Amino acid sequence: MQRVRIAFLLLLAPAALGAQEVSSLTEKDFLAAVAGDHPAAAALAGERDLAAAEVTRASLLPNPVIAATVEEPDGAPRETTAEVTWTPPLDGRRALRREVAERGLNAAESRLEAARLRLRRDLRAMYAGWVFAWERRELLAAHLARVDGLAEKARARARAGEIPGLAARRFTLEEAQARADLGRAEALLATARAEVAAWYPALPPEARPAAPPLPPAPAAAPDLASRPDLAAREREVERAAALRRLSDRIFEAPALGLGWKRIEDRSVEASGPVISAGWTVPLFDRRQADRREAEARLSTSRAELELARIRAQAERAGALAAYDRLRAEAAEADRAAAETGDLLTGATAAYQLGESGLTDLLDTLRAALAARITAVEVREAALAAQRDLEAATGRPLSGDLP
Repeated sequence: MQRVRIAFLLLLAPAALGAQEVSSLTEKDFLAAVAGDHPAAAALAGERDLAAAEVTRASLLPNPVIAATVEEPDGAPRETTAEVTWTPPLDGRRALRREVAERGLNAAESRLEAARLRLRRDLRAMYAGWVFAWERRELLAAHLARVDGLAEKARARARAGEIPGLAARRFTLEEAQARADLGRAEALLATARAEVAAWYPALPPEARPAAPPLPPAPAAAPDLASRPDLAAREREVERAAALRRLSDRIFEAPALGLGWKRIEDRSVEASGPVISAGWTVPLFDRRQADRREAEARLSTSRAELELARIRAQAERAGALAAYDRLRAEAAEADRAAAETGDLLTGATAAYQLGESGLTDLLDTLRAALAARITAVEVREAALAAQRDLEAATGRPLSGDLP
């Protein structure tokens, strides 16, 4: 008989071990999945690619113009002319246009980095919604299991006449409330998981989210120079300054032409080279409007940069203070929630021994659940503050950029 039991346990062991193997998805795994060739990451590079194309356009030399004309009026010799006209980039505008395009490309690259940080923030918020929806569901499921067990025992004792039927009905009401709360939590969890799966289609059905850590805040205030949005505004100021210098170029290079003309008469043929030059005289339009527009763009971009720096300093200070406080409160709330297990065990035992009343037990159950949910909510707020701190510093404080 003993051998049969041992063999039966050995057969059940692989199945039990397989049941315990539940895949856990971390925040870093989720962020890494939305990277590289993911459509969300690839879509961000559109502006940068357009700016790179503008640099190429500004680097190209102007095309030559080839023209051929034939004139044969009545009673006059026939004239055939072939000419090539080209405007050499001698006025300095090509170099300035290239500088403007390069400054625009630098700004676009900084905006791309800022967009990646915003994407990272949105993805982290989405993942956090799944994590804390899962934790709330687990807490409410454990609470329902505890209340369900107490309610079943109360109904059995009421049928045996050991306690009044009113006590059993109060447990039944508490059980119904716990079941409704769990139903709402499971609905929210399904929604949060569906949002994550939309970004990560390879998400295993049995995957469970792992709560992200709350790392310490930076010891020193991060330098605002690391914020890509501020860097983009600085590049825009440089681009506006280059546009202002470009607007000062009034005179354009002349268009030079070189060709060959052939004149054919009844008895005479003559041919020879044709040299031409064309120049636009800035008599009326001396780019006055371009200069005013460039000056307005430059002053506006400088003002926007200064305002962005002021706001960035305030955001950094506020985010750092909020994260420090919420991180400390999260640690305290976790410690308080960890003590509810012994409290529930003692309250349940006291009620079953008749040392406390039903009201005391139900109040203890609700208080313990509230303490655990509060711990989840404080950690959720602390993680949101950590995301705000990342946005304020302009660089990730945990994990890698998607």
